[in-house]
Amino acid sequence: MADIIREENASGGVIRVDDEVSERKLVEATQNGDKGAFGKLIRLHQKRLFRYVYGLLGSFDAAEDVVQEAFVKAYENIGTFRTQYAFYPWLSTIARNLAYNQIRREEKKESLDVLKEKGYNPQSVDLGPLDKLLNSEGHRRFYRAVMSLPLPYRTVFVLRHFEQMDYSGIASYLKIPPGTVDSRLYRARQLLMEHLKDLIDA
Repeated sequence: MADIIREENASGGVIRVDDEVSERKLVEATQNGDKGAFGKLIRLHQKRLFRYVYGLLGSFDAAEDVVQEAFVKAYENIGTFRTQYAFYPWLSTIARNLAYNQIRREEKKESLDVLKEKGYNPQSVDLGPLDKLLNSEGHRRFYRAVMSLPLPYRTVFVLRHFEQMDYSGIASYLKIPPGTVDSRLYRARQLLMEHLKDLIDA
C-alpha cells in the first residue's frame, strides 16, 4: 500500500474523473481488490487533501505523513465505505481526525510557538486571491496567525478558504448548525485581523 502511495506521489499526475459514477466505479473496483483503481483515487484527491491537512497543521512534513496515513487507513477500511456517498468527504474526515490527533500530540510535546515554525513552505498551498495580498513575510505571518487560531475556528477557516467549501457544506461536513459555522468563521477572521493589523493597515 505504501508503495502505491509513493508511486502516485512521485508521478504528480492528476486523473480526471468525469463524474461521480466513474469515481464510484473506482471505489467498487478497489473493494474488489484492484490496487490500480485505488491508485487513481489517490491521484484524484491527494493534492486537495494535502492542501486541507496542511492548512490544519502548518507543517509540510506532518501534513505529508498524515495524508499518507489517511490513504492507508482508507484503503484498509474501503470495504466499509458505502458507495452511494461521495468518497472525498469520507477520506477527508479520516485525515482530519488524524490531523487532530497530531495536533494534540504535538501540543503535549512542545510549545505552540515551536509548532508554528515547523516545516513552513509558503509555495505549497494555493490560497488564490489571498496570495496577491501577502508578500513572503506576509505569508509567514499569515500562517502563524492561522496556526494560532483555536482549532474549531481554524478548521472552519481552512474549509472555507483552503477547501472553498460553502457554509452549508461546512455545516454538513462538521455536523454543526450553519449559524455556528458563520459565528466561528466571523471570529476566526476577527482574530486574524487582530494578528495581521499592521500588515493590513500598511
